[in-house]
Amino acid sequence: MSNLQIISSGKYIPKIKITNEELEKKYQVEENYIIKRTGIKQRFYAEEKIEELAINACKEALKNTKEKIDLIIVASISEIKQMPSISYDLQKYFNIEDCMCLDLLAGCAGFINAIDIAKLYMDSERINTALVVGVEKLSDHIDKNDINTEILLADGAGAIVIKKCEKQKLYDSYIESKGQKGEILTFSSDEKIYMDGKEVYKYAVTDTVKNINKLLDKNKINLDDIKYIIPHQSNRRILSSMSNKLKIQKEKMYSNVEEYGNTFCASIPIAIDDMANQGLLKENDKVLLIGYGGGLNTGSILLEI
Repeated sequence: MSNLQIISSGKYIPKIKITNEELEKKYQVEENYIIKRTGIKQRFYAEEKIEELAINACKEALKNTKEKIDLIIVASISEIKQMPSISYDLQKYFNIEDCMCLDLLAGCAGFINAIDIAKLYMDSERINTALVVGVEKLSDHIDKNDINTEILLADGAGAIVIKKCEKQKLYDSYIESKGQKGEILTFSSDEKIYMDGKEVYKYAVTDTVKNINKLLDKNKINLDDIKYIIPHQSNRRILSSMSNKLKIQKEKMYSNVEEYGNTFCASIPIAIDDMANQGLLKENDKVLLIGYGGGLNTGSILLEI
């Protein structure tokens, strides 16, 4: 058991919309090719700097809370500037005193790692409240001649505030990494994002299900007890295959990938904010977050709202 609670959330979606029609015309593929292959209807690119995306998401997350932030932790793979990193930019912009700052490089599942690290700081009684952010500006790093990545990837930011609470709530995590297979999804500052689509698909629909089942078995919880699974929004085919393997109704596997595309580390906090705004997350609901991607890195968190 734990005493961690999500108390607020926020997101920022940039303004430049890239439609399927534009990309289908560019690559001379048949109409509806992209929606059939990925389930994505549109994606958004940013003119702003990556730290500005994070700031805008955090404005939303912080506007409804007066909590003192003790830790800012940011997950991203697309930041190029090393110092000061995004967490420090956020601390400066919001003028947060007496606060630790940390940026995390852990692939598309980085937001899962970020929550778990914040939880460990809470358990050590170093902090009470954390601002946890996932942000990406992938449009700067897409090979604009590679249909496999350009139709998928997008920019965006999401943030949540988590804190200790008096009520005991369920929390557990299971995170595993496989660096031996990392070559199927790669990125470095002097190259574009590379994705071996077939291998990524096989990994995503097998390791995720194993990870989820291990976490549920560990806690002696049945999938029927889970209100929603909130996954990294990779593409619709992967999410549908995961649902089928888990033998759950597709409504239990929350998806908004059709609206925003694949925003890597930002996708889970954007989904959490959308669900909160739609009134889908009720107190005492049990949800399961699942992240997966570059590294390879797979992680799940089981928590009670």
